[in-house]
Amino acid sequence: MRRLLPGFASRGTLALCVILSAAATAVRAYAAQENRGVVTGTVISVRKFREQSPHYTLGGSNPSDAPLTSRYYAFEVAIRVGCEVYVGRYQTPFDYLPSVFTAERVVSFRLNRHVMHFDLESNPDLRMGIVHRSQACGANR
Repeated sequence: MRRLLPGFASRGTLALCVILSAAATAVRAYAAQENRGVVTGTVISVRKFREQSPHYTLGGSNPSDAPLTSRYYAFEVAIRVGCEVYVGRYQTPFDYLPSVFTAERVVSFRLNRHVMHFDLESNPDLRMGIVHRSQACGANR
């Protein structure tokens, strides 16, 4: 019995090390997946539009179901990331855009195929649909 115990303890220690190593690898992979797509860019310009009414606020087939006032605002924010410029559109019923979106400010965001996700203090899940992408650098770069 005594001979089996030291071998069992070393195998148990080895198994524990393997499990802890696998757990650490899984945590690193999860952290890398969470940070995937996070980029830093510089705000180039902001354009403001006043829209009459977005299509989803209309009252359907009956115009009397529409709201009395139909003021709506849209902002197009151009952000340069490396040699690419992404133009995102932010729609809101308020005449307000977070102050982080001013020219020459550096912002971090997650970049998906069609959406930019911003993690701001005032709005932890602010999203902007990408309406345009373009190259800002020449072909020689």
